[in-house]
Amino acid sequence: MRQAFRVLGLVSVYSFFVACGGGGGGSSSSSGSSVTVSGVVTYTSYQLSSTNGIDYGVSTEKPIRGAVVELQNISGTVLDSGNTSTTGGYSLTAPANASVRVVVKAALGSQASPHTKVVDNTNSGALYAMPVDVTTGTSNVTQSFNANSGWDGASYSSTRAAAPFAILDVIYQAEQMVLAADSSVSFPLLLVSWSINNIPSPGDLTLGEIGTSHYNSNGQLYILGAANLDTDEYDTHIIAHEWGHYFEAKFSRADNIGGDHTSGDILDPTVAFGEGFGNALSGMVMDDPLYIDTAGASQATVNINMDLEADSVLDTDTHAVGNLLDGFYAETSIQEVLYDLYDAGVSDDDTIGLGFTPIYNVLIGGQKTTPAFTSIFSFLHYLKQANPASSAAITSLALAENIGDGDEYEATAAPLYTTVPTDGTIVTLDVDGFSLQTWNTYGAITATNPGNKLFNRLYFKFAAATTDCYTFEASPTAGGDLLFYFLGTSVNLSGAGVVETFAVNVQAGEQGSFAVGSVGGVEPFTVRIFSTPSAC
Repeated sequence: MRQAFRVLGLVSVYSFFVACGGGGGGSSSSSGSSVTVSGVVTYTSYQLSSTNGIDYGVSTEKPIRGAVVELQNISGTVLDSGNTSTTGGYSLTAPANASVRVVVKAALGSQASPHTKVVDNTNSGALYAMPVDVTTGTSNVTQSFNANSGWDGASYSSTRAAAPFAILDVIYQAEQMVLAADSSVSFPLLLVSWSINNIPSPGDLTLGEIGTSHYNSNGQLYILGAANLDTDEYDTHIIAHEWGHYFEAKFSRADNIGGDHTSGDILDPTVAFGEGFGNALSGMVMDDPLYIDTAGASQATVNINMDLEADSVLDTDTHAVGNLLDGFYAETSIQEVLYDLYDAGVSDDDTIGLGFTPIYNVLIGGQKTTPAFTSIFSFLHYLKQANPASSAAITSLALAENIGDGDEYEATAAPLYTTVPTDGTIVTLDVDGFSLQTWNTYGAITATNPGNKLFNRLYFKFAAATTDCYTFEASPTAGGDLLFYFLGTSVNLSGAGVVETFAVNVQAGEQGSFAVGSVGGVEPFTVRIFSTPSAC
């Protein structure tokens, strides 16, 4: 049956093939004035191959779960609504002898105010939905239908109706995992922008120039959709990874400053944790450690193929400057530790399987409130506090990835943070005794990318002696442009050669941290913290 696939609220209508079943059949209505319209709604999905990308030869009709579903009259008035079940089922009450429409929306949550919506960023943010017209009589109606992928065996030749629902289903699974850990959770609004026009080139988001699938600072998720180039609606781990950034932002805390990253990079510890967490979470959501990213002609190229619970590099592999590739600065090390903490498997470095709930509790607890910048150190510190019986096993697991034992800030044997007193003392040397400066040892600092590699910014910690308003000061000594970071937020972007300051009220005994980076290149500097009662 040929039906319409339209974007609700807009005049434009897209062609959409829906496989229908059982229309018009059913039992007699008990009242005669109303009948039940029910059925199962599905979307077409495909398996991923670690060598050949999307395997279009193996398709599955998967249930559309948890989606908002409405019954509308011909004028668009909502007569009944609900959500699809875990098997994709729906059941709505309709007037007898009437023309009505079943509308399945790419949205999770209540009909009046869904919390997750898959929208078209190249079409004014319109919500994707699948409508099917139904004519009722005096008997109950069974109407099942499927959102087709649009793949004809060689290319996407018709509307890719399945795509928004494939994306939605990954997020449904992620939400169910969180709800299993905490049934009281309420999910903040998330707009997921997908379009066939979303290409891997940065620029105007409304034109689809999204650069890559990502979660942005405005709290929106953008997913690639450019066929024969890079489209991610079936790359389930990519979607779950990006949803992980939403989870960190809304439920936990992410001091991740973002930027380009790849396997083998020696990253800023906040970046390594954020990206490693996203990878690990994708495996948890999908209950599958095989992370695949497809691209290219016919989606047959595999850009990423990694096993989250396997060693990505040899324990002896080193960076060009000599550091081991494994460590607190490696997203692959982070993902392996986190996934091993979650799963129940046993391998050469994995004798623990905590499941998701303990991980969740740390993320919404200690990791959210830590005075340190969020990293694998802060996460493991609070995980061991909450699970003392597993502390030794957690330490052993981390050591296998060259992540040393320590506190929420750093490893005891390899400190990252320089302590700054609050009495105005000018600090000129870092924790290792070197003159303070930013570094480009593991990656360049540029005007467009202030730097997300290790030591592109330096970390500092303090404990206030008394309750007071304190000013934090960073002074460039070679005329450079410094950046202040307070738990992920950059402040005082005053320009080259300017002494950067930031004033804040601090309680007696309160601990905290900050970081200093630079724009455009390496910069030496000094720091101090001093009392300024009138500045706050």
